[in-house]
Amino acid sequence: MTDESLAAQIRTLHTETITAIEQRQTLAVDARSALITALRNRLICRPGCEDALATWGLEPLPQRWTITAEAQLSYTRSHTNHDEAREQARFGVPDDLRLLQPAIAVYPRHVIDVTPANGSDQPGPQQYRITAQLTLRTWVTATREADAHEAARAILEGHLRVLADAGITVSGLTWQTAHGPDDVPQDDIDADTATMDAAAQLPDLAGDLTGATAARDAAVQALADLRRSIRARAIRALIDDEIGGIYQHTAERVDRFLVDLGLDGLPRAHHVTVVADLTLPVGAGTVREACDAARDVMRAATTSSPDETRPWNAYGWTIPEYATCDHDGWRIPWRHEYEMQLRGHATSDDATAAAEALARADLTRALPGIDHSLITVTAAVENVGIDLYLDPDRD
Repeated sequence: MTDESLAAQIRTLHTETITAIEQRQTLAVDARSALITALRNRLICRPGCEDALATWGLEPLPQRWTITAEAQLSYTRSHTNHDEAREQARFGVPDDLRLLQPAIAVYPRHVIDVTPANGSDQPGPQQYRITAQLTLRTWVTATREADAHEAARAILEGHLRVLADAGITVSGLTWQTAHGPDDVPQDDIDADTATMDAAAQLPDLAGDLTGATAARDAAVQALADLRRSIRARAIRALIDDEIGGIYQHTAERVDRFLVDLGLDGLPRAHHVTVVADLTLPVGAGTVREACDAARDVMRAATTSSPDETRPWNAYGWTIPEYATCDHDGWRIPWRHEYEMQLRGHATSDDATAAAEALARADLTRALPGIDHSLITVTAAVENVGIDLYLDPDRD
């Protein structure tokens, strides 16, 4: 391989890597935004939203934090005398602090020093330089405590310039542990606050085809993992009834959520009902005993747990008033009903034909060696919609 062709391959791999990274970032932002929109529209609950974000490794919901700091405040004000200056400093602060936006709550703790500004404590009104210890408190919205502290520091730094212009100095800041977090009302959560990071800075892989391939594969796998995780969690929410409502209506919302994110829609199926009428030979003394025996025979064709091998519910019942007696016992009429969800059929006729064949095969399997008489098998499509039986690991 020439150096030129090697460089071209590495450039291609680099482009594919960047594309996969950017696609994953876009998907992450869009998924988080769609989830928060669903939360604000009361389509999902907050715990479910928080769990989905954590499962997908996305930025959590913002929360409200109370950030507190201890500090010293110095300012100059006119007072009648020293005692008045000290007394007012014990319980109050300049109005400039009360008017700051975003708001900061200020709680004076104790007076450190009160000194005449001109250095002479003469009777009568004059300027006093006052220094007091106080507690500052502000409230910020952030996803993590560290981010909340940074936001609070930014707020205060912006205020310091305003206060300095008014002759007020805040110094000796000591930040305390944040209080909270408290939930932000869901109506106040902005679905569009998340931002995409710039594409990752890849290392210099000039001449390293193996490294470039590994980087590309890792980026592609990360994108696939997020897609799979989003899909699996959405299906899990649907089948666990985490999202309330009529199944098909809810399933259509989940389907639209996935499609809007560029993922495949949920698998659709024909809901088919199959009714099979048959008679069973049973050797028993009375009709009631014969019906009980027929039920035991038909347990092999009864199921309430659909799976890959039997994608249906099936149950049945005897019709004792039409039982007939023969030389070996009784022939008991039995009606067996299947509820099937069948995927992959283009038309209802295709689905009904497949359903009838499946029912016949299942009865043959369940009744080996039993001289049963299958009278009629009828199949009808009830509706076409998203499959009732979804598997988060496969679908």
